[in-house]
Amino acid sequence: MLRKWMAERVRRCSRSKWTLRRAVRRLARPDLTLFCAVLTVWAQASAASTPADSTASAQCERLGALHLPQTHIVAAETVSGPTFMPPGARQALDALPAFCRVSAVIDPAVRFEVWLPLTDWNGKFQGTGNGGYNGVIVYGALAAGLRRHYATSSTDMGHVATTPDPGSWALGHPELVQDQGFRAQHETAVRAKLIIRAFYRHSPRRSYFVGCSSGGWQGITEALRYPREYDGIIAGAPAFEVVHLHAATLWTHMAATQIAPQKFRLVTDAVLEQCDANDGVRDGLLTDPRTCHFQPAQLACREGQQPDTCLTSEEITAFEHIYDGLHYASGEPIYPGWPRGVEYALIAMRGEFPAALAASTFKDMVFDDPSWDYHNIEYDLDVRQADGRIGKVMNNYSPDLRAFRRHGGKLILWHGWDDPLISPLHTLGYYQQLARYLSGKSTEAAAVAAISDFARLFMAPGVNHCGGGPGPDSFDALSALEAWVEQGKPPERIVAAHLTKGVTDRTRPLCPYPQLATYTGSGSTDSADSFTCRTPPT
Repeated sequence: MLRKWMAERVRRCSRSKWTLRRAVRRLARPDLTLFCAVLTVWAQASAASTPADSTASAQCERLGALHLPQTHIVAAETVSGPTFMPPGARQALDALPAFCRVSAVIDPAVRFEVWLPLTDWNGKFQGTGNGGYNGVIVYGALAAGLRRHYATSSTDMGHVATTPDPGSWALGHPELVQDQGFRAQHETAVRAKLIIRAFYRHSPRRSYFVGCSSGGWQGITEALRYPREYDGIIAGAPAFEVVHLHAATLWTHMAATQIAPQKFRLVTDAVLEQCDANDGVRDGLLTDPRTCHFQPAQLACREGQQPDTCLTSEEITAFEHIYDGLHYASGEPIYPGWPRGVEYALIAMRGEFPAALAASTFKDMVFDDPSWDYHNIEYDLDVRQADGRIGKVMNNYSPDLRAFRRHGGKLILWHGWDDPLISPLHTLGYYQQLARYLSGKSTEAAAVAAISDFARLFMAPGVNHCGGGPGPDSFDALSALEAWVEQGKPPERIVAAHLTKGVTDRTRPLCPYPQLATYTGSGSTDSADSFTCRTPPT
């Protein structure tokens, strides 16, 4: 009876006149096309041969004929593992189980892939994020999910990577900007789940999203716009509020180019000399850089001093600009500055790529003018104009995650304190705003405690952008998220490791904000066992 009912509904769905006109008129169901696609997948899965007379490889190949809305399946093929050479790559991915690789395109140009383990599927789906405006399938992220027995997906966000202008794909194409802003990840997740259903004959029991940088922004966007899409989200160093981030990138880049390269390390050394012991341990890390009040004028050059050992007045001003952040002429903040201790890494802001990426948002998406020169940016005018033109698509900074919370979703935010590309103070500010908005509490401690049932922030001392740096940067946030979602065990601490040439030489707990990793007074300061998570006195 069920198969007969589905067959009739699929037959009706195939009639284009019935599909949307009668849906809107009779049922007010604008998502009926997707509803029909789900029915079609169910029917195809029901009619498929049973495992007794069909191999997994044959089932994989049949996905090539799967009909999905506004989607073209390019290929469905079995990869036997344990290695796979991604298109255009120089090095193969290894340690992979056998999997079904599905490549597809969603109109107008959203390329995506879904990888499905042939055996030992854990019953779960993992969506993965991107970086910058890269416009590529992230094969490393697919491999990471597959090794954990997830069915996993990746998308190029609806465009192909372009150089030297990372956003030239957006010129004259607002629909592609929308894909980058929110549509591509959502539509990919929808199709991926349908493909999973068709292959395994049942939908994933849990869905998780993992991303950092632009991937972190995409994770927050999913929680905000599509709160039922994922049960848990890991958003690292989120590049959200893109207009303001990229305006600040230009501000910081132009300040950094006024500083001699060797001075970045000079200032970090001075910061550590003054503030390293603030947390009770001299280890080259600032557990909370906000407690450091170093001023660049302390290194002002004096008569007869070697120029490499001090700062010129221009360099002092440049560092002050970096620390203070970007403001409108009224004094209202546009984007926060960078904390003390990150200076050695900020040399990356002297490079042309961060400036090119940030400039592309304005010249390619806002002004449609390839000749626009970021050196002439007028922050008051241009940032407000950009917010008006693309802010609703590209910023996605709202703290209104009520629907995600009601769904039972869990959010792990994390950020490295030594990130030179995205200010960790911006992520911290968002978390504080999220806590105030959802809790209505006036004090930070009470507000954060009130949202800790679904959202927690972990700040990582000494960690650069999405990893790297002198701090412990290797940690398993996904296991912590799974335990939270599936067992109701919130992450009280996540142990991170620092590796040198593949060998662990330091571990340290990452603590949920506002707690800090605090030395107990005994044991090695390179061991996480010697630290406990404590809330600092106010």
